[in-house]
Amino acid sequence: MYIAVTGLVHLIQLPPASGQDLVIMTTFDMKAMMEVIVRFRCTELWLVPPLLIRLLNDRTAQGYDLSHVEQFNTGAAPLTDQVIQQLAKRFPNIRIRQAWGMTETTSCLTLTPPDLMTWENASKAGKLAPGTSVRFADPETGETIPTGGTGEIWAKGPQVTAGYLNRPTETASSYRKDGFFRTGDLGSISEDGFITIHDRLKEMIKVRGHAVAPAELEDLLLGIPAVADAAVIGIPHEYSGEVPRAFVVVHNHIAPSELVAEQISSFVKARKPKYKSLAGGIDFVESIPKSPSGKILRRALKDRWLSSVKVKNKIEPKL
Repeated sequence: MYIAVTGLVHLIQLPPASGQDLVIMTTFDMKAMMEVIVRFRCTELWLVPPLLIRLLNDRTAQGYDLSHVEQFNTGAAPLTDQVIQQLAKRFPNIRIRQAWGMTETTSCLTLTPPDLMTWENASKAGKLAPGTSVRFADPETGETIPTGGTGEIWAKGPQVTAGYLNRPTETASSYRKDGFFRTGDLGSISEDGFITIHDRLKEMIKVRGHAVAPAELEDLLLGIPAVADAAVIGIPHEYSGEVPRAFVVVHNHIAPSELVAEQISSFVKARKPKYKSLAGGIDFVESIPKSPSGKILRRALKDRWLSSVKVKNKIEPKL
């Protein structure tokens, strides 16, 4: 993780500069991590959302006294409302700080102010870092989206890089002449200055002209008691263009079945408009592929789906 900008800036440079002790594990293991936290009485934990979820669901993470922990730091991937509610119930006295940024912005564009690190604010990406300005724009027309509306976030500030080295085409498409960098993230800003990230622009599912955010459906799926983890992608559809398909990990005591799939599908259908239903089906998997920072590897899921389609077409008899 130390080749990523957050690791380089916040975990390698910041702790020594601020006089903090830093505990580094040579390899990751959930049980070993819990033992390290307790042994060294770590007060501040840097945990991507998948690890926060494992704090709730992983058997090897249970039974440890974390009363000395004061703060969770997280980011890199969405933290759903369903997970936040469970974390708040389990760890009511721990503060939580969200941050949002990327390599092109040398870490943070936003972060949660110290006096607002509450569970009520945990679904938001924080407020703008000093010296940072943003625009929320229609990704196709470039027109500014008013406060409260969702648009692509364009950012400008001293931490934003000048472009991609020796890649003029990519630089021209992402770095505007007015100094704003097109982040590729869809988000909104509230009247009190909190920014919420809704999804990646490239990951939106287009269903009959409607834009469907995978993160919205994933948040809903994680609220189902049987579901331990979930991811949603768009798959081609002759009539709708694309439709959502879910990949679901169920808890160990639940056996994947058509009945469980039908219950999950009905749960979504009862709470979302028709175009957001899981018309592409449900695929039960052992785990959701994710990057070290916790981002869902949707390309891997699309490749899995494509492989299953090719196999199905190969074995089905031609009439």
